[in-house]
Amino acid sequence: MIKFNLFALVFCISIVLFSCERTERLPSNQAKGKILLVTTRCYGEIVVIEVNNPEELGVAGVFSEPGKEAESITYNNAIGVPYFEKIGLPDSIPQTIGTELYFEYRELTSEEWENGHLFESAEPIACYANNIPPNTKRHIITKIISYK
Repeated sequence: MIKFNLFALVFCISIVLFSCERTERLPSNQAKGKILLVTTRCYGEIVVIEVNNPEELGVAGVFSEPGKEAESITYNNAIGVPYFEKIGLPDSIPQTIGTELYFEYRELTSEEWENGHLFESAEPIACYANNIPPNTKRHIITKIISYK
């Protein structure tokens, strides 16, 4: 009977320990996520990344173009970064929806916030509607560690 109780106790403890989902702890300036959206033209040049780790880096929101509300994109932890070529990342890294990234990031400097050109369209565009870019926290990717 004692062996059975001991076995049952060990079994219960192992189920509790191994069934808990564990989040990998990354260094404070690194994150992992997937490219969710790449905006252009009147919305600015923004790469929207749904970050899965760390969980508190981005913001939640919904984005849809006027008249295309049925195709809206919902996100829980998104950051917005400038187009990769604007921040000196290699052209070989795909800037396409679905690309998974492991990267180093940093906050924007006060000069980058004031300048604002990092997120604007490269060419002059006439926008006839009040297009609001996706709600994201803005960051700069300093290095892509890996992608797929």
